[in-house]
Amino acid sequence: MLALATMNGLVIGAIYALAALGVSLVVGIMNVINFAHGELYILAGYFSYILADTLGMHFVLAMVLAVALVFLFGIFVEYTLIRPTYGNDMYSLILTFILSIVLQNAYLLIFGPYPNKPPGWVGGATHVFGAFYYGNQRLAALVAGAVVIAFVFVLVKKTWFGRIIRATSQDREMAELNGVNTTRLNMLSFGLGCALAAAAGVILAPVFPVTPTAGVPVALTAFVVVVLGGMGSLWGCVVGGLILGLVENLGAAYISTGYKHVFNFIILILVLLVRPAGLFGRREA
Repeated sequence: MLALATMNGLVIGAIYALAALGVSLVVGIMNVINFAHGELYILAGYFSYILADTLGMHFVLAMVLAVALVFLFGIFVEYTLIRPTYGNDMYSLILTFILSIVLQNAYLLIFGPYPNKPPGWVGGATHVFGAFYYGNQRLAALVAGAVVIAFVFVLVKKTWFGRIIRATSQDREMAELNGVNTTRLNMLSFGLGCALAAAAGVILAPVFPVTPTAGVPVALTAFVVVVLGGMGSLWGCVVGGLILGLVENLGAAYISTGYKHVFNFIILILVLLVRPAGLFGRREA
């Protein structure tokens, strides 16, 4: 049971980390809390379901196209809803909360309350460590999540765009004085944050079917991961996501599935009592 719960924790932890990276990017660059983050995760799952199951598109192409569509939708949301609220964080928070409710009801109207799942990428199971059989689809999800996380690290740490992101998150005014178009950066950053939520959605959709409200716990946990790991820390998102994934699944296996989300908040409270800035956050002077 321990080995199986640990593998489940790693899979869901990687998805939490991926979703949290999107939250951290948007908060760090734009100081905007996107309450609709979980609904964008679900939107990508529905897109991949329509493209792969209904239209018969190859699953890889369906995943890429689903993420791209959510990226474009994120840019549209930033341009129409978020941009007019710059300077008033409360307005953007309220608007994304309303968007979350609108999207949930739209999903319910279009797809109904029933779970929908796109076709799996692989079948069968693998004998892991000679101890137990584990589904190949979940192993593929773990690998895909790790690949996307690695891509985000390379993008932020090694590219020109990543340097602009880091510079703007540290000092927006200085970045503007050096010629950075922060309005365009906000748009691309919000779109990228939505795309990361979408990537988590298309990776996990073949494992856990999507429903209109399934994004709520994922988004809530993503916000917890960001606070636990430390605001603005990429490594904090990864480590925090894995910790919560493991704690959630080990707690469900040995205590009760009914309290699996409670364990996450207990861990958060304990860590913040010791390190108020989070595991990898920097204390303000």
